[in-house]
Amino acid sequence: MTLQLLLDRREGFALLGIAMAVGAWIFLPEIAQSQEYHGFADQRAFLGVPNAADVLSNLAFVVVAVLGLWRLAADELPLAPTIKFSMNIFFVGLFLTGFGSAYYHWTPNDQTLVWDRLPMTIAFAGMLGALFGERISRRAGIAMLLLMLVVGPGSVFYWKSTGDLSVYGMVQFGAMAAVLLILLLIGKGRDPFPWWQLMAWYVLAKVLESADTAIWIATGETFAGHALKHIAAAIGGLAIANALRPVRGQRA
Repeated sequence: MTLQLLLDRREGFALLGIAMAVGAWIFLPEIAQSQEYHGFADQRAFLGVPNAADVLSNLAFVVVAVLGLWRLAADELPLAPTIKFSMNIFFVGLFLTGFGSAYYHWTPNDQTLVWDRLPMTIAFAGMLGALFGERISRRAGIAMLLLMLVVGPGSVFYWKSTGDLSVYGMVQFGAMAAVLLILLLIGKGRDPFPWWQLMAWYVLAKVLESADTAIWIATGETFAGHALKHIAAAIGGLAIANALRPVRGQRA
């Protein structure tokens, strides 16, 4: 099998996966945003900052994003231009998530939640662009990046205008399903990024988010799950940032 044929087949499977995701969304019922979502367990203020733990824990995203962008600018690990561009988008999305999520948690409601979710879709776009670029082909990576930069933010605006979260849910969980399938079905090759670590921290973050109140009660109202969710998700980004360091002996 020639390299070009292999790439064409991988790209064909990627297109099939996208078509299946669109088909699945067509049959999804409308999903409304539960207002209970905004009722986080830890509502303590600190130095005038409301919901301080959930607000301030977002600094972890900002720190990790700055580290990742600095390493990309320093060109510590040589990357193909399309991969580097996708990684920059990923860390810019992570940086904006830190501020957007802090803004939301300062006053949790549907209006501020828009600014939490928008930058996350940008981070998803960068992640998928890099993953597709490394595991499928460079052109698949840039195509996925551009597609998700339209569909991701569009899904948030669609929810804002219609009240239907189904497209956003498909973007978020469909992206994770795509990552899982690619990691299981396509070999690592020269891909330098620890995607499995990112996935593991993402899953842990979702578990912590779901256990927000349970952790609050179990720790005697010392800390809750949502702030820990921010830390776990940021550590996933840190794993990607750390992969941008050169391998020992690669560069003097």
